[in-house]
Amino acid sequence: MVWFTELATSLGLSDLQLSLGLIGFSLLVLVMIYNAMRIRKLDKNELMDDSTDLTEPSFSPVDGVLNKSEPSLGGASPANVQPVMAKIDPLIDCVASLRLPEPITGQEILSHLSDWPKNTQFTWMHEGLSTDGVWQSITPEQSFTDLQLAIQLANRSGPIGMVDLSDFVSKAQLLSNALDAELDLAPHNDIIESAKSLDEFAAKCDIQLGITVVPKDGLWSLMTIQNVANKAGFFLSRDGREYHRIVGDMVVYKLIADQANFLRDDLSQSNVQYVTLLLNLPHVSYEMTPFQLMLDDAKLLAIALNGHLVDDAGRPLVDEAITAIKGQLEEIYQAMTVQGIPAGSAAASRLYS
Repeated sequence: MVWFTELATSLGLSDLQLSLGLIGFSLLVLVMIYNAMRIRKLDKNELMDDSTDLTEPSFSPVDGVLNKSEPSLGGASPANVQPVMAKIDPLIDCVASLRLPEPITGQEILSHLSDWPKNTQFTWMHEGLSTDGVWQSITPEQSFTDLQLAIQLANRSGPIGMVDLSDFVSKAQLLSNALDAELDLAPHNDIIESAKSLDEFAAKCDIQLGITVVPKDGLWSLMTIQNVANKAGFFLSRDGREYHRIVGDMVVYKLIADQANFLRDDLSQSNVQYVTLLLNLPHVSYEMTPFQLMLDDAKLLAIALNGHLVDDAGRPLVDEAITAIKGQLEEIYQAMTVQGIPAGSAAASRLYS
């Protein structure tokens, strides 16, 4: 075509060079469309099977845990991975109890709670004892004989302060007056001390453990990382910044490739100098042996990527170091269990948020 030749000439390219450039651009657009479609998948069972015969290891140790016969493509994390519904827990919440003089409808109660703060630094919650004798979320159609109001005592930002606590207490008192209820609440100073004690405990067990894989030679392209992560059965996060290892309905640990974004970066051109598997220890139960699963994945990633394992300080991750880490993790898991906030529980997920 004459117009095609003229266009190539005007750009200082041959017909072949322009053709290859257009093909490359088309493939890039197709990849972007493909990734966007994958992000919108709502069920991981809809993910396509990986039919590509890659040379990397099969990652069978973790596949066995996932009960998968074949690795699956790493699309967006399945939509059924949901946070645990929050329930009032006196171990991590300041609880105000209200005894009502007579059963009151949830609609009336909620009308008094409409101005309560939302999306605050410390979570506010309320529950009611229904006339059926069941503690549940307050719903308009149900009637209740008792109420519990709560605010979380601490999270990763620290313990609750007097200002936030006073705001909660004043609103609880106003509600008590409005409903002619008896209010039972610990003294301010006792609550503040409980919050500080909880925060001190939480800080000792707040471990985010990483295992890093670095290349033996050169750098890796994001395309290489994506291929290996897909074959290993990881699922891409919705923002494209990390891959998730999902067991059952929860994220056990994450795969992060330097500062990369797999949805926005040019996968064929962007290079990274390390890959890190990151475990948020308080969020995953001891019974799942998350560190061992992560270690197995890291070793197989190192083989597939021609890399080696290092710790947070960049030192080779030797067997002696692994044994020491496992010992320390055992102590942390035990401490959380003794405290009544075992790793992986709903209370732990809220406390370490």
